[in-house]
Amino acid sequence: MKYAVETSKVVGKASRLYGLPLSLLLFCATPQPVRAAEVDLSCMSHKVVGKIQVAERYKEYDVVVQNSCPGPVYWAMCIERVNPLSHRVVEVHTPSGYLEAEQKSRVNLQMKKGPEKMAFRKRFQEFYVNLGYAIDAAARASCVAAGCEAERGELRARLDANVKAWEAAEQALAQQLASACPQSGWGKTEEVETCEAGIREAARENLERFAQSDTDLRKQLHEEGPERCRVQGGDLVP
Repeated sequence: MKYAVETSKVVGKASRLYGLPLSLLLFCATPQPVRAAEVDLSCMSHKVVGKIQVAERYKEYDVVVQNSCPGPVYWAMCIERVNPLSHRVVEVHTPSGYLEAEQKSRVNLQMKKGPEKMAFRKRFQEFYVNLGYAIDAAARASCVAAGCEAERGELRARLDANVKAWEAAEQALAQQLASACPQSGWGKTEEVETCEAGIREAARENLERFAQSDTDLRKQLHEEGPERCRVQGGDLVP
């Protein structure tokens, strides 16, 4: 996973970003320690933004940290890249930085496609992001993926079982179409198209049920539970 960090004022033109593989670039003022009593760290915020797909082999995201506090704040992240098939952590990165008041930092990520054996509904990698803040020393962020995946074992099992059943149903449909509606060497005839349409219509409700279950279960991964345990990424490969 490649990442780089850009720091800029909240209002105004952003600094130029130099993206280097696995490098951390920070543009910020010299840190000045501030006593803890002077800053309420709830005024720090972050968001994950999926970017327009620009390459077939990866999906790009920005993790944006914003300082709306009255003074400077240190920040740190633990970003854990997860295999969308095995759900295991395959890479960890810990960017960190320092923000003056009314500044924001942008960490840019590139998430790769899942493994080649993930042939059915192939997805880009998933990731977890957890942040930590401090005002009088460098911040630390806990890595949470292992604990979150353990908490969501039942949900992952239901999701995986649904995908397997969905794939089996699609394969059964393909076999039925091939055996019941054989094509000649000259391509599809009207008779073959009518035959296939009838079989697809009969299977449509069952396949739609699998698709809806997949959508509902993935929504739980992305939106429910503690914010630290919300899975990011995992978009379908186009």
